Amino acid sequence: MTVTVGFGVLTGQVRPDTGGSIADEYRLMLDLAREAEDAGFDAVWVSEHHGAEDGYLPSTLPVLAAMAAITHRIRLGTAVALAPFQSPLRFAEDCAVVDQLSNGRLVVALGAGWRKREFDWFGIPTGERVARTVDLVAICRAAWTGAPFSYQGAHTSIDAARVTPTPVGHLPIWLGGTVDAAAARAGRLGDGFFASPRADLDAFRRGVEAFDTAAEAAGREPAGLTLAFHVDGWVSPDGRIPAIVLAGMRHVVETYAAWHAADDGREGPLPAADEAAVRRRGFMGSPAEVIAQARPWIHEFPGRDLHIVIRLHYPGVGEAETKAQIWRFAGEVMPALATLADTAG
Repeated sequence: MTVTVGFGVLTGQVRPDTGGSIADEYRLMLDLAREAEDAGFDAVWVSEHHGAEDGYLPSTLPVLAAMAAITHRIRLGTAVALAPFQSPLRFAEDCAVVDQLSNGRLVVALGAGWRKREFDWFGIPTGERVARTVDLVAICRAAWTGAPFSYQGAHTSIDAARVTPTPVGHLPIWLGGTVDAAAARAGRLGDGFFASPRADLDAFRRGVEAFDTAAEAAGREPAGLTLAFHVDGWVSPDGRIPAIVLAGMRHVVETYAAWHAADDGREGPLPAADEAAVRRRGFMGSPAEVIAQARPWIHEFPGRDLHIVIRLHYPGVGEAETKAQIWRFAGEVMPALATLADTAG
């Protein structure tokens, strides 16, 4: 099997209590992409959300274009771009341009979105999310051939359009999701399945089963498709998480919890995320502990192309701390992951 490791997701969030600026965070994101490449990571990933008080990155492709200009080898990915909010033809064009800028290093991972307020702001009913995602995949596939094409979908109509330039080669589309229906959709339509199982191997296993079953039903060979998952991470000699890092991790957990609460109409303060809740979301501890946490995930899927995306940068954590973490993970964990892949078959 093959195991590759991505750095991310980078979200551009700035904690209000840190006094930092968005511009500084964006500069740091670019520096970290270059650092991850130098350290040996296989990919760097950025994520998308809208209207966040902490400035959560709303636009992935401009950032990836900037990263393309300052890196040479590392793959560049959206994890995920929210498909329902994209203008399909423009998105296909922008992806092709970024792929050309990076000489074929772009990976497009798409999600259908979930935050109700974002759908309201874009004026799109949540009931259209799946159909719009399907439309976007079909339009990108057709557009990236370079030939004129027409398309009539549930919510998009295109007549004899042509996208130039085309991507450098085959531009992979991975589809994300946390429920079986999303995983099955990825099996039917995607080059890969990108999951955020929050370190729940049983949940990821169920998703892969749905993905494989749907791929086979569509006449596709699952073994030729990529499996990817994202988890939070931190590695230290004594297994401890520094206070500043823990604060950043808690901010991430509490931000998502607040969004879910707002969508559900729940009011009032939410309980703070404790360290146990943070640790449940990822691979964290000493190098030996992190390797032990990753082992069953790798051995569960022998013979597959498995991509692990590990988050090592958190809101409010500075450049020196994050760069040191990049090199520690690359030096003390990644070689062992490659060894685990060899023993998994």
